[in-house]
Amino acid sequence: MIQKIREATKLLTENSLLLSLIVMTVWLPGTILLVYLRLYVFPESLGGDEYRIFVQEFRIATAIELAFGPFYIGAIIHALSQLKQGLQATYSESMSYAARKSFKLLSTRVVTNLIVFVGLIALIIPGIILSLRFALIDAIVVLEGKTGASARNLSTELTQGKRWNILGAMILAFLGVIIAILVIANIAYLPLAFIGQDENFFLAVIVECISTILLVIPMNVLFLYYWDAKQQQAATQ
Repeated sequence: MIQKIREATKLLTENSLLLSLIVMTVWLPGTILLVYLRLYVFPESLGGDEYRIFVQEFRIATAIELAFGPFYIGAIIHALSQLKQGLQATYSESMSYAARKSFKLLSTRVVTNLIVFVGLIALIIPGIILSLRFALIDAIVVLEGKTGASARNLSTELTQGKRWNILGAMILAFLGVIIAILVIANIAYLPLAFIGQDENFFLAVIVECISTILLVIPMNVLFLYYWDAKQQQAATQ
């Protein structure tokens, strides 16, 4: 688990410009919109209710991720695949490749998320088990072109015997990212305390963008589990 997180972090740091450009293609305008709404629209329209502000912001962020997530997720997976093969990965090639796969990825993700959601409603444990079974679906759709039940079946096969390792690695990766985000945010906002400000639009956008880029690490972890599983499958065959 720790080795996967280290390699995932290394992939981000060594290819930070490429992966950041891919993520920011979607999330720079998305972040600007969300921060603007959070600071200047929601407090007035929702009467300063922090819970309602959070819910509204979460809904918009979810809509952005649903609509445009396949573009940057597909591009990142393609870029990582190129890098793992020792090939050059470029922004334009990765984005164009992702655009061709985006509809397949979107449709498969929507149905898969609904299945997991039903599992969570029924009981939390079945939902978690389903999410672990389908953890590698994004890479399967993007790199192998499989969709729907075929992609879910292959993900179930590739995660066999690795699901609790995947869960542990993802928990550790997200905890590490959350701690890093909190440290960065505290350092970034420290100067505002000296000038009597609570918020600053441009600073908030920068911190949010850095946070989004750091969240590539858990994505990289899942890709590495997929990559290793395919290597093992090929060796066995």
